[in-house]
Amino acid sequence: MRKVLTAAAVTAGALLMTTAGTASALDPWEASVPGASAKGGWTGLGKDKYGNDSYRADGKLTVTDPEACYHVQGRGTSFIAKPRPFIFKGTSSARQCGPGTIDVTSTVMSGWDLSVKICTDLDNCDYGAFTQLTVPAGVRTGVSAVSAGRDFSVALKNGKVTAWGVKAEGRTSVPAEAASGVTAIDAGESHALAVRDGKVLAWGAKADGRTTVPADAKSGVTAVAAGGRHSLALKGGKVIAWGQDGKGKATVPAEAKSGVTAIAAAGGVSAALKGGKVLIWGDAPDVMLDLPAEVAAGGVSAIALSSGHVMALKGGKVYSWGFGGDHLNLPAATESGVTEISTSGQCSYALKNGEVTGWGENERGLCDAPAAKSGVTGLDAGAEHNLVLKDGRVFVWGHLNP
Repeated sequence: MRKVLTAAAVTAGALLMTTAGTASALDPWEASVPGASAKGGWTGLGKDKYGNDSYRADGKLTVTDPEACYHVQGRGTSFIAKPRPFIFKGTSSARQCGPGTIDVTSTVMSGWDLSVKICTDLDNCDYGAFTQLTVPAGVRTGVSAVSAGRDFSVALKNGKVTAWGVKAEGRTSVPAEAASGVTAIDAGESHALAVRDGKVLAWGAKADGRTTVPADAKSGVTAVAAGGRHSLALKGGKVIAWGQDGKGKATVPAEAKSGVTAIAAAGGVSAALKGGKVLIWGDAPDVMLDLPAEVAAGGVSAIALSSGHVMALKGGKVYSWGFGGDHLNLPAATESGVTEISTSGQCSYALKNGEVTGWGENERGLCDAPAAKSGVTGLDAGAEHNLVLKDGRVFVWGHLNP
């Protein structure tokens, strides 16, 4: 049985479930905030591909605010309420910018205490925005490189590094040395690295020595890669590693001590590109070490990692292997012409003719790459947000807080 709510509770957008899966067609919902209001009905969709109950909120959104953009997002909570219930965020609806009325739809997992929230792009509840609103004004244009960490972002402009997002453990506390002359950057789980005049600069979380740069990495370095709790640097074709060394993630194999042209790190996994061949070490499951025959044959020009799967680019074609579920279901656009790749635990991306193609788990539509359909020159995937460059302008989509 579904408990009937008071009129006030329904107006707030809530629908309480005493048994998951009992929402019937057009159970009503309403929600309002200053500048916008919405109302409609819930429909039960049955089980999603993971076996979870799924629901869809359909309705209309009316905006009276002359400036801001609004959308709706369905939400549900877990049955277990201790110490506090977990909130399942649904997909975001279409946006209405300025006065007007549009049809809206949002799908959400979990049938407990369903509700609908009206959001603006600055509310940090959206995973479909494509915006500059949360990018610091100083790096909205003229940027040459970007890197997305777990919950923070780093950008490079005229040799100066800027970081924003979650400030914990010094993630955004860029050292004074990184104010000029920087040529390379990379953001990891909770620390970041940069190269200035061949010297590695590191900041953020200090545990496990991940930001304690060894003497060998203080000159001659050309590239860096920040993992979960370890760091890599490339110097004269040799990989240098430091930080947490569990399962050998910071122990460089003999093969990677010469001739290396590119490096990557994610979670507890390290990787390098040598003579067009991929080298992988550290806390990597066997399925990540089992390279596809086409990749093992060499000719690879770029690599990208998450903690459970690997991507490689060869002759413009994308390869993917390891754990990854939907990450391994490559879309047709990745068969040829790709120039850049990036991946995270949530989504994988490919850049082709200035357009970003995304695929993966796609929770809350994070992999959909909204508006990144032309003019893109660079991209980087974070845990729950992504960064792209378009004509030197930085845009973010996903969780907007970073």
